[in-house]
Amino acid sequence: MKKSAFLLLPLCGLLFCLLLVSAAEAAQKTVVIMPFVAETPQSMRYLSKAVPTAVQNKLSQSGVRTSMGGHQVSSSQEARKALGAADYAVWGSVKVQGNQAVISINSVDKAGKTWSDSAKTPVNAMNPAIQAMTQKMGTSMGLQAVASPGVMTPGSRAQNAPLNRGSSSDIIVNETGQQQYYLNPQFRYQGAGAGDASRLRSQRLKINMTDMAVADFNGDGRNEVAILDSHNLYMFVWGNDGKLKELGKTRISQTNVNFSMRAIDLNRDGAQELVIATFDEEQNRPYSFFYSFKGNRFSQYCDRTPYFCSVVRLSPTFRPTLVGQGWDSLKLFARGVHEMVKNGKTFELGARLNLPKEANVFNFCWLPNSRGGDGEKLVVLRDDERIKIYPGRNTSSAIHTTMERFSGSAVGMEHYKGMPGLGIDKNYQLPSKYYAPMRFLTPDIGHTGEYVLVINKPISTASQFFDRYRFFPQGEIHALYWDGVGLGLKWKTRRIRGSVAQIDLADINNDGTLDMVVGINSSPELGVGGRQCMITAYPLNTDATNPNAPVDMSDFEVAPNR
Repeated sequence: MKKSAFLLLPLCGLLFCLLLVSAAEAAQKTVVIMPFVAETPQSMRYLSKAVPTAVQNKLSQSGVRTSMGGHQVSSSQEARKALGAADYAVWGSVKVQGNQAVISINSVDKAGKTWSDSAKTPVNAMNPAIQAMTQKMGTSMGLQAVASPGVMTPGSRAQNAPLNRGSSSDIIVNETGQQQYYLNPQFRYQGAGAGDASRLRSQRLKINMTDMAVADFNGDGRNEVAILDSHNLYMFVWGNDGKLKELGKTRISQTNVNFSMRAIDLNRDGAQELVIATFDEEQNRPYSFFYSFKGNRFSQYCDRTPYFCSVVRLSPTFRPTLVGQGWDSLKLFARGVHEMVKNGKTFELGARLNLPKEANVFNFCWLPNSRGGDGEKLVVLRDDERIKIYPGRNTSSAIHTTMERFSGSAVGMEHYKGMPGLGIDKNYQLPSKYYAPMRFLTPDIGHTGEYVLVINKPISTASQFFDRYRFFPQGEIHALYWDGVGLGLKWKTRRIRGSVAQIDLADINNDGTLDMVVGINSSPELGVGGRQCMITAYPLNTDATNPNAPVDMSDFEVAPNR
C-alpha cells in the first residue's frame, strides 16, 4: 500500500504539469496573418510580405501563436473564411507614393468583431509605425502574453543569461532603452560610459589610413596591426598601456598609389602575408605587392604582379583564396576574376570564377548558409555602394538589392569611361571614380550557426548631395542577416565619430577575447591640417548574450531587387 502511494505521487505531479501546459495552450491566442495588398512601385512590392512579417514578429514577442496565410483578402467576410482554427485573422494594405506610405491594418475574430487602424508615415519610418499599430491592435483585441516553451515575454526576459557555445542562442538586436547589454555595451543605441572597458582606443597616429589588417604577421602567435597609407606600410603591436607601438615601416611604391590590403597565409607557415594592390594615377594600371614580416622585418614574399589582387573566402570551403583581375583601359577592370597560381617568383591568373559581370576582385563575398536557411548567398557591392544578393552560385539574376548604401571608403581611382574605338577627350569629359570596397566580414560570432554580413554604414548629410564627398564624419558598423526576403539588421554599433577606413575581426590586444576592430580617420577642422588615424576595438563578450530575448527582426531600410 505504501509502495502504491509513493508511485501515485509522481503520477499526480506529472498530471498536474500536463494540465498546466494544456491550460496555457488553451489560453494562448492564435492569429493568422494574410499577405497585405501593396500599392507601391515595382521595386517595393516585397512589402506585401514584409509588413505581415513585421506584424507577426511583434505579436510573437508577446507570446501569441501566429501563422502566415496563403492569399490576400480585402474584407472582413473574406478574412473570417480564412480563419480556420485561428482565433483572429489580420489583413491590410500598404500604399507608397514618393517618400510617404499609408499603412492599414485590420483584424477580425470568429464572432465577426473587427478592429481597424491606419497611419501615414515616411517610408524610412515604417517599421516603428507598424510596431506601434500592432501593439495597439494587440491591446484592443485582448491578446495577453502567455509564456510557452521557447518564448520569453518582455516581463520574463532573462538578464545576462550565459551563452552555451553550440547552442541555439542568438546575438540579439540591442534596442533603444535596453538596460542590459548582450554582446557589447557600445552596441546599445545610447552607448556606454568611458570606463566600462567596452571599447579600446589607441592614440592618434599621423597617418592618413588607406587600409588596415589585424593578424599574426611575424609568426610569434600574437596579433599585430598593419596600417597602410597612400605609399607606406606600417606594422604596430598593441601595448599593455593601450598604445600602438611601431615595429616597422616600408615604402611600397614611390610612383603607384596604395588601393587595398588583405592578409593571407600564402605558404601556410602560421604567419600571414600582406597582399597590397596599387595603381598608377595616370592610367590606373595595377601592380600588386606581396609582403612578409617574419623576424619583425618587411621583405617581399615574391615579385610584384601586374594585376589587381585581393583575398576572398571562396565557396564551398570558405578558405581564404588569392584572387586577381586584369586591367582594362576603358572599364578599369578586365572581364573575369581568377584564382591566382604561383609561377616561380610571382603569381599568375588561374581558373576563372563564376561571377556576375558587375563583380570585380574587390567587391564580392559569399555569405554562408545559416542554420535553417535556404542556402548560401553571393554578395556584390555595386558601384553605387548598394548591396546586391545572388542565390548561391546562380549568378544570372539577383534576388535583392538594398536601398541603403554601405562601405563608404574614401580611397578611389579616377578613370575615364568611353566607347571602344572612340577614344577619350580628357579636356571635356569628367572622370568617374571607383572607390575601394571595405573588407566584407561574414562571421558566426556566437557559434550559433547563424552568419551575418558585417559592414560599415557611412553617415553624412553632405554626401547625399555631393557624390565625391567621402570624408564621412560618422559611421556605424551594421551586422546584416538574410531573412529569406532581404537583408535585415541584426545589430549595430552606436555612432562612431570619424570617417571609418576599415574593419576587421581579431584579438587586437591578445587577451583571448575576439574584438571588432575599426580603423578611423579624423577630419581636419575647416579643411586645414593633416588627417590622422586611430584604432578603436570592441571586445565581443558572447558570454553575456541572452539567448531568449525577443528580437525585432524587421528592417525597412533595405529593399529587394530593383
